[in-house]
Amino acid sequence: MRIGGFAGVVVVAALIASPAQAQNNNLYFSPDLTADMTAPSAFDGLYAGVLIGAISSRHNNFHVGGEDIRPDIGGIVGWNQPVAPGVIIGGELQATIATDFSGSSYLRAMAVARLGFAAGDNGLIYLLGGVGRVGEGWAGEFGMGAEVMVTDNMALRLEAAGIGQLGDVPNGNNSDAISAMRISSAAVWQLDGGPAKTTFNSGPVTSFTGPYAGVQIGGFTDPQFNFFKNYGYGWHLSRFELGGFAGYNWALNDYFRAGVEAQLGFNFDTSGDKGGDALVLARLGVVPFEGIFAYTAAGVGVAEGNGAYAAGGGVEYALWGQTSLRAEGLVIGRLDGFEGPSTWRYSTPTTKVTLGAVWHFD
Repeated sequence: MRIGGFAGVVVVAALIASPAQAQNNNLYFSPDLTADMTAPSAFDGLYAGVLIGAISSRHNNFHVGGEDIRPDIGGIVGWNQPVAPGVIIGGELQATIATDFSGSSYLRAMAVARLGFAAGDNGLIYLLGGVGRVGEGWAGEFGMGAEVMVTDNMALRLEAAGIGQLGDVPNGNNSDAISAMRISSAAVWQLDGGPAKTTFNSGPVTSFTGPYAGVQIGGFTDPQFNFFKNYGYGWHLSRFELGGFAGYNWALNDYFRAGVEAQLGFNFDTSGDKGGDALVLARLGVVPFEGIFAYTAAGVGVAEGNGAYAAGGGVEYALWGQTSLRAEGLVIGRLDGFEGPSTWRYSTPTTKVTLGAVWHFD
């Protein structure tokens, strides 16, 4: 009896309390998604477009004969899926013809995965990686790109990628490094039926304080050959640079900022040369007015396996509120004072020049 009476009391109490619980537990039964998750996305669903650019392949592994550098023309089709506020994953197929218009041409057919980060309502900065066929051989590629909506349903894109062999090629001209590179532009149309958001400068503009992270692309040039070596492909003074960075800025007052940043980069060319650099930089800069940050930077690290120092600076422009566009230039030298074999060493320094996108979390 005692057990039965206790159970009856519990059931009655639950029935009495249930209306109040139903009112207080809407989160569980009728969740309200945040505006960030329900807002229209400029990069969501099916898309297709046309692609035109240039491709460079110098080892005659993907093609034999004809020009090393030639136009690359074709089309793309793909799908974007938002997975978190400001984060998009996607996949696409690219098919292009690389021709020198004199009887030499080859097909590039690539399945590409993308990881993108929103730059405001209508911009996307993304990393890419893919596998497919280039000419007669299997190949893989990796790189970085940017896409900006210019109408409700059309975006313009610019991307760059390095390409390397996957296995041997039939003609036997094998290369075990990055042996081709493409720089491509595209016009892309969203086919999901609804207009995308196209507003600029939404939300608060960053104050350039607190933590930040970003990706960058550019060039590493070493005409003195202080760092670059002849890896068997000849002396080449410049390479393509792809990398990322993270750091923290402190506000000294309303105008001045001090910070520290770590950079990690990978560089390569289409002749088989490749290398990397890792730098830790101290930064001091000024915010003369909202949305602009100009700074100097200096630090130490490693480049091509050698101890290095770096000095330079850059400018950030908060084009997309909390996201900024950055241009930076660094002069890099050997800590051991080594001077390379180039006769240019007294007039042309080693440099790392990059363009990047920065996400601020202030």
